[in-house]
Amino acid sequence: MNEIDHLSRLRADVPEPTAEVLAVRTGWRPGGARPVRRVRATGRLPLVLSGAAVLVAAAVFTFLALGPGGFLASDSVAVDPLSPSSEGARNDGSAMEVMAPIAEAARSQPVDGAVWQKSYTSADAWGVGPEGDRYGVYGIHELREWTDIETGRAAYARVSTDWSLVTDRVREAWQRDGSPTFWPEETGRLEIPAQVNDVVPFATDSVAYTIGGDSLNPQDLQDLPSDPDRLREMLRLEGDEDNGDEGYEGDTAEVGFPSVDEPSIVAVTGNLGLPLPPEVRAAVYEVMAGLPGVREAEGVTEDRSGRPAVGVAYDVDGLGDGRYEERILFDPGTGLLRSVERIVVEAPEWEADWARPGDVVHYRLYQTSEWNDAWPDVQDPYGG
Repeated sequence: MNEIDHLSRLRADVPEPTAEVLAVRTGWRPGGARPVRRVRATGRLPLVLSGAAVLVAAAVFTFLALGPGGFLASDSVAVDPLSPSSEGARNDGSAMEVMAPIAEAARSQPVDGAVWQKSYTSADAWGVGPEGDRYGVYGIHELREWTDIETGRAAYARVSTDWSLVTDRVREAWQRDGSPTFWPEETGRLEIPAQVNDVVPFATDSVAYTIGGDSLNPQDLQDLPSDPDRLREMLRLEGDEDNGDEGYEGDTAEVGFPSVDEPSIVAVTGNLGLPLPPEVRAAVYEVMAGLPGVREAEGVTEDRSGRPAVGVAYDVDGLGDGRYEERILFDPGTGLLRSVERIVVEAPEWEADWARPGDVVHYRLYQTSEWNDAWPDVQDPYGG
């Protein structure tokens, strides 16, 4: 595959201005089972699909998650492999400085319609090839989502799938194996690239989200507080460490590349792609910027596709001995989300044969994220 052509097509097809969501989690890793560390979380997940929507989300994103994707070959990224872990890290104030103008830009965005529409490309890296001498490839998916805040319905579509090498460094290993362009299904993941049998969107009759202990529909999201302090209380970020809540204990390995995010950070960043009114989105940005361990994404001026971007970063621990840096980048002009990118700081031992510091092992690139009235033609029992 020609990654440069793929990038050119993306950039050509994406009008400006441009602007997330499913970090599907399991307890396995590619290439076979392994013991995983049980991780205590607060149980306060971000706004998460519930009820009937869970079944739909499972149907939609099972095939996305087990071969999820995005689209570029990885360039070398400057990451200090000796940077401290997020555990106990303090916020140095740089995140608030970079996010203040981003929040202001987001606050000024118009709401032109009742439908929140997102188009994004998602990629997860996988180790393929002979055991002990693997190389990394991305499973790539182009996705679209719609949420109608008046009807409470949501629609989803997987537009296309593709693949690329994680970095040109592995081209020799890829050629050694015969320059394959397809990797059949293995335990723990689907084929790469996955087949797309039907790209017609399908819809749910309702969708619900959970914030704190409350279940909210899309219309309820429009009534969330725009005051960061009130929003922080609703997210229950205060006193999480000392409230004695056992929360949910389970396997929290992210599909493709196992990792464990700080629960308080996930409770905020998981909300970034939801159909929030501009003033609430701005408040979410401010809350995120004040979280412990969140800092400016120093030296970053572009996202993975080369679009101007600024944002924040924080450390993510891998299950076992791996460490990563997560970057959340925004359009400096509109304040809308542009990308989420995960970079290796220290590869875990079980992935060290194909992943190195600086490799991007997961990313999502948002082509559009906007309000309009464009509900798609869908296939569902309600007649669309």
